[in-house]
Amino acid sequence: MKTLIAYAGRNGSTQKMAERIAGQIGAEAELVNLHEQPAPILTEFNQVILGGSILAGSVPKALLNFVKHQKEALQSKRVNIFICCLMEEHIDQYFGSNFPEPLYSHAEHKVWLGGELVLGDHNFIVRKMLKKITGKSEDIQNLNWAAADQLAAAAAAAIKE
Repeated sequence: MKTLIAYAGRNGSTQKMAERIAGQIGAEAELVNLHEQPAPILTEFNQVILGGSILAGSVPKALLNFVKHQKEALQSKRVNIFICCLMEEHIDQYFGSNFPEPLYSHAEHKVWLGGELVLGDHNFIVRKMLKKITGKSEDIQNLNWAAADQLAAAAAAAIKE
């Protein structure tokens, strides 16, 4: 069973997590950065893991477009979804607003993988805004590696079924 890991992020956290999951699944996983690569044909895959970062409540447009154009094909696949963001308290809202029904209900796992904020990646104005929003003046490293490992284990187990 081949597994597609299709993701779109903004500052590297989503890519780190997608690579971690793909590495644990092994040769049966194909990693596609939707910002940089064309959307693959889903008929080649039995399982799809969708991943995205959150900015202002939304995942990147590349992921939204992929989901929109593949909504029917995704219903015939095993689907798992992960989101990288700092605000765990809003995660249910982020899943619901970015992954519409029936995809949301169809997904076997919906996982928050934490996030990170590297202030140096942003310009002065954005840094000031982020400091005010987070109340922090230093970088935030809050990736949930254990949750990524659990998602990878569940996907790997599905391959063996």
